[in-house]
Amino acid sequence: MSSRVEKFKGLKGKSLMLLLTFLTLQPFSPSAPEAAAPADMVLIPGGEFIMGSDANDGRIGFEVGVDSIPRHKASVQAFWIDRYEVTNGPYRRFVAATGHEPPSIWKDYQEFRYPAPEDNHPVIDVNFYDAEAYCQWAGKRLPTEEEWEKAARGADGRILPWGNQLDLKQLNTEDSKRNWTTAVGSFPDGASPYGVYDMAGNAMEWTSSILQSYPGAIKIIAPDKKFRILRGGSWGMPANPFARSAHRSFRLAELAQPDFGFRCAKDIK
Repeated sequence: MSSRVEKFKGLKGKSLMLLLTFLTLQPFSPSAPEAAAPADMVLIPGGEFIMGSDANDGRIGFEVGVDSIPRHKASVQAFWIDRYEVTNGPYRRFVAATGHEPPSIWKDYQEFRYPAPEDNHPVIDVNFYDAEAYCQWAGKRLPTEEEWEKAARGADGRILPWGNQLDLKQLNTEDSKRNWTTAVGSFPDGASPYGVYDMAGNAMEWTSSILQSYPGAIKIIAPDKKFRILRGGSWGMPANPFARSAHRSFRLAELAQPDFGFRCAKDIK
């Protein structure tokens, strides 16, 4: 019998347990808990969901955009997404820390008779590159349009974050007659199935996705990196069709407008 086995037989109680732990490299304590959720971010589970629209969702060309067809199954990996749109407050800190050019509307708002930008309102008048730069500074990234859509409508293909019936009390769009942004989180009944706010109305949100058609689309769009997809409608646009979760808007990446904003996403590590 080897000396190692002899020693093994002679050990009892805690000593034997310690040796077994050392030899197998298996700690006694339970596995480490998952990393805590980043501040003000929501976990969106991975898996399949219904993406896009069809004629059952409304009149094509009116409620349903042609480039949002067809309904199809898509899949995403689990990820974090901001609970709220990025607001002026943290964006001011980003500008101060990096020297990034601030939104023009911060100095031009009186000329256009807009209210002064408030810290708890979504930052607007930003282009794709501004949004991307902020997310990188914050240690995050822009969501893809697939991620954005799942976070907005869940997995069941609902038309709006809260269901299938439009209710102007649950969002901020042109039809709501507020004529400006509202403080983020002002419509808790309009939150998505995962508890993400303002995914219909307030600020239209940049995503990282380029313009291209869906597989099997009736309207073929060649991929074009000059254009990026925005989602969610805004205070300056009618709810139909723009605030629908499946609606796709696209603009030149370099374009900034007084209703363009964003929120960030983050990979799970």
